[in-house]
Amino acid sequence: MVDVQQQVQAAIDELVASGAEAGLQVAVLHEGRVVVEAVAGAADADDAKRVDPSTLFFAASTGKGVATSVAHVLVERGDLSYDQRVADVWPEFAAHGKDGVTLRDVLVHTAGVPGLWPDITPGDLGDWDRVCAFIADQPPW
Repeated sequence: MVDVQQQVQAAIDELVASGAEAGLQVAVLHEGRVVVEAVAGAADADDAKRVDPSTLFFAASTGKGVATSVAHVLVERGDLSYDQRVADVWPEFAAHGKDGVTLRDVLVHTAGVPGLWPDITPGDLGDWDRVCAFIADQPPW
């Protein structure tokens, strides 16, 4: 039988050794059970802390696929419309002329609000109110 844990560990060790990655972690769940938990490399730029299972990583765009799928399902069900204004459900977003931005604009990346502040930290990402306030207050690019 193939040991998936060993295969994944070898693959990520190779990525770190080659310089393609500085540090990473992989977790695989199957039917609600962790079947792989592998870590490799450095958790910081100084190579002072090694990655471990509790290391936090930025996962900037990993939720987009799920969020987009949910939006499409809600449109299909009639609960949302691609032409619905974001400000209809999030009034603060209308600041700085964004009142006409629609769900369609968000989904095709034309809302004009492409990012967060440059020095954002993992702790900041967990502050829902701060992140939402920042996005709402951004003038469109």
